[in-house]
Amino acid sequence: MKQLLIIIFSLVGIVLYSQEKPADSNPKDWDKEAFYKPGEKKLQKDFDRALSYSVDQNYSINGPMTFAIYINDTGLAKIVDVKPKVKNHQLLLNDLNYVLKKSHKNWEPAQKNNKPINSIFYYKITFNTEVYDHD
Repeated sequence: MKQLLIIIFSLVGIVLYSQEKPADSNPKDWDKEAFYKPGEKKLQKDFDRALSYSVDQNYSINGPMTFAIYINDTGLAKIVDVKPKVKNHQLLLNDLNYVLKKSHKNWEPAQKNNKPINSIFYYKITFNTEVYDHD
């Protein structure tokens, strides 16, 4: 009986603790959010140009996708998640991070109390990889 109670309390504690967010994770408390230094249009152009071949040739993706880009306190970026999940999504993440390496030095980290902090930047792209063969 003791073991059962210990297990139940442990599970409840784990579930409650796992739902807590780190103190720095609330963007409302930040002085400045992370951003791409050359601007949103340049980010879109860089991503579109770099991804067009890789995604068109290797993946069948249609519609909007959201990328979670982790930006550390030095401004280095890495894509850590993609929604919705697609077939071979881990390979897609690897390809996207390869593309991101070229522009990862152009990120300005978020700031809290005028100090750089780690953050997540969400970036949305709409893909259309359908190919039509005209006669």
